[in-house]
Amino acid sequence: MAYDNPEHRRNVRHTVRFKAADDALIAVLADRLGMQKATLIENMAIRQAEAELQALCAAPGAAQRGTASGISANR
Repeated sequence: MAYDNPEHRRNVRHTVRFKAADDALIAVLADRLGMQKATLIENMAIRQAEAELQALCAAPGAAQRGTASGISANR
């Protein structure tokens, strides 16, 4: 696939593992949205990362892990 702008190429890989129930949830959502699961996960990750960064910039004292939106490392 050719890109008009080579910088738009997504070539950095991250591995994410899901429980079966979480994978089923993602599969249903992706199917209903007409998207591939990987695209859905990438879009959700970028949106959440942007929101977290904005929250941290708005509240500099909350620069501890997961405090901006209550995200926990252990679900």
